[in-house]
Amino acid sequence: MIFAPHILESAHPHCAAHRKEVEASDVCGCFHCQEMFAPSEIDEWLEETSGELSMRPDPWTAMCPKCGIDAVIGCGSGFPVSDPSFLAAMHNRWFENNA
Repeated sequence: MIFAPHILESAHPHCAAHRKEVEASDVCGCFHCQEMFAPSEIDEWLEETSGELSMRPDPWTAMCPKCGIDAVIGCGSGFPVSDPSFLAAMHNRWFENNA
């Protein structure tokens, strides 16, 4: 499936300062390593202490339990994180820098 650039842009803010959203999800996906996992597998959270993210009500960002990168999105975001093509499109956009 092909995802429009505005969908990928809209999804990106859901990878940070999102602990409650992630913990309320059934499944999470990492768009760096493109692995899927249960939120209970996340054992490392980064507290955002500066910038715009620190101003959010939930300043905790999940670190992927598979690769350790902060590129985790939970299905509670409303995005199709269990679709491998979505994770691949997000990876391409944010790590390969291809819009």
